[in-house]
Amino acid sequence: MFFKGQGAFEYMLSYGWAILIVVVLGILLFSLGVLNPTQTPAATGFTTLKPVSWSFSGGNEHGSNVTIALENVVGQSLSMYVNDTSKGSIKFKKGNSLDCYFNASSGITIKDSTGNTISITNNKIAVPVGGIITITGFIDGNGNGTANSNCGGIVNAGYRYSVQVVAEDEYLVTRKDTGTITGKFV
Repeated sequence: MFFKGQGAFEYMLSYGWAILIVVVLGILLFSLGVLNPTQTPAATGFTTLKPVSWSFSGGNEHGSNVTIALENVVGQSLSMYVNDTSKGSIKFKKGNSLDCYFNASSGITIKDSTGNTISITNNKIAVPVGGIITITGFIDGNGNGTANSNCGGIVNAGYRYSVQVVAEDEYLVTRKDTGTITGKFV
């Protein structure tokens, strides 16, 4: 009798740990969004130019149409790099994708909060204190139409992009702001 009880105890102990590890890994993957493809839109980690609204639509697995509205939440005017990959520009990265930038050849539209088009000067745009700018364009690998860049997705699929925005303040100090945005492709 004693040996049967010991065998049952060892069986429960061995498989109990394995089951516990699988449950913990499942919870971890779900909280990271891997098992939760219908993520609600959220932005975390931004301190300089904060996303207030965004949409990823159309495109394919290599690229996507993007509209993103950014608000200047620091107490001074900024000059944001838009399409200068040597300076950092605005960069998107999804999982194991290449760095994804706005493709200048497909056209980039930048507007202020009143709907007026903002012109790009020396690959930068001015963002006043408390100002909101909206950038619309197509992103792909290195902003040059690179195939197999994994910068896009399919309709209703969830996404999680790491976003980096590079700007200069009025004292010409470079500010790199990084955060994460999540949501669903439309």
